Amino acid sequence: MPLQHRCGADLLDFEAGHPLAPSIAISTRKYQTAMNALPGDLFARRLRQERERLGISQAELARRMAALLGTNVDSTAITRIEQQTRAVRLDEAVTAAEALGVPLVTLVSDNYAQENEAEIQNQLAELALTEQEWERLRRKIHRITQTIQQLSAEREAFRSHALDVNPETADHYELDPETQAALDARMRDVRNKSAGEVTGSGA
Repeated sequence: MPLQHRCGADLLDFEAGHPLAPSIAISTRKYQTAMNALPGDLFARRLRQERERLGISQAELARRMAALLGTNVDSTAITRIEQQTRAVRLDEAVTAAEALGVPLVTLVSDNYAQENEAEIQNQLAELALTEQEWERLRRKIHRITQTIQQLSAEREAFRSHALDVNPETADHYELDPETQAALDARMRDVRNKSAGEVTGSGA
């Protein structure tokens, strides 16, 4: 005998003679229900709950789904799905959720609200960490930019001095063209950003 059936038979024997049998039996059945709850089971129950909450008949739900799918959906299909005598197809599940005006996840979850809140909390925590990391990187970028500016200023000062003392050595302080182009581009970005911040604060 399968384990589930054997447990059920043992439970019936237990219920027959133990004074605590009723309460223990109810708890056991709840446990078995929770353990056996599959996505299809949840979908069937939640589909019925949402349909009844909106006051929609099975025939009306079938009509709405048919309009969305562009094909005929018999109301008996909804009945069989809710009674779990017929498996729901993926396209039907998606369309049923759309017809009811609810996210699909609410039809396959008993704790959508809690799961949704938990995910929001997770995302807020991740956002806070990301903002901290962004601020750390922003400060690092600022320090590196300041160092580049200082080095560029020192190099220009040496070049100016070389022009005064020995013009022939001034070329030693010329940057490689690619390095100079990258430096010029970076400094333009810094100046544009600074100008934008001034304009924004002035507004």
